[in-house]
Amino acid sequence: MEKPQIQVVAALIIEGENILITRRPEDSHLGGYWEFPGGKIRPQETPPQALRRELKEELGIDAKVGELFWQETFEYDVKIVEIGFYFCRLASPKENLRCLGVAEYRWVPISALTRYRFPPADEALIRRLQKTTNPIKPD
Repeated sequence: MEKPQIQVVAALIIEGENILITRRPEDSHLGGYWEFPGGKIRPQETPPQALRRELKEELGIDAKVGELFWQETFEYDVKIVEIGFYFCRLASPKENLRCLGVAEYRWVPISALTRYRFPPADEALIRRLQKTTNPIKPD
């Protein structure tokens, strides 16, 4: 039986030396894992549209979606996930962040990302982020 392939987008929201990460609800797939905010792309959505929708649903924020930084395909036991990581900037104040579809959120130093438990699909991205001297593209 062929595994379903899922298209996913995630936001890299960086402020200074810190990046925004979220923790998945315990009752979800990979519950308790940390990740970069985002989610599945619905039919007829572009990746930026999906990312803006997911950020609004999960955290109650508006964001400007920038360029694609990293793309990864990862095969889990039951599905294949194709994930695109996009640079984003907050378009609403940081104080507006709320846990609507996530268990928790944190701003953490990029250098500290390996202290958190992330899904395997995020590991290559984290290594790349930590090797990049200045991953942020100026506006």
